[in-house]
Amino acid sequence: MSPLAKLVTGIAASGLLANGAYIFERQSLLADLGKGVAPVMLAHGVSDGGVRWKDDAGYTRRFARLSGTADAANRARILAEVCTLPGLAGADWSGAR
Repeated sequence: MSPLAKLVTGIAASGLLANGAYIFERQSLLADLGKGVAPVMLAHGVSDGGVRWKDDAGYTRRFARLSGTADAANRARILAEVCTLPGLAGADWSGAR
């Protein structure tokens, strides 16, 4: 087998393994991230809150898109606290679930 064929085969196999691991572990990863967000929202009185992990293009990110009923000051406090949680790249308030 030529070196180029080995390289292409290795890249393809790595991609398949990474995609399979992502599909298998995605729910548990997002559940672990969400465990930190829910108590913060409840502590600030947002009982109808939600969090989405997908961006507008449909890709899963470690960026929390929060929603729920809260005034601007409460949203800012929640966002500041959520952004300190480990594992998150950031957060915003999308306003829609």
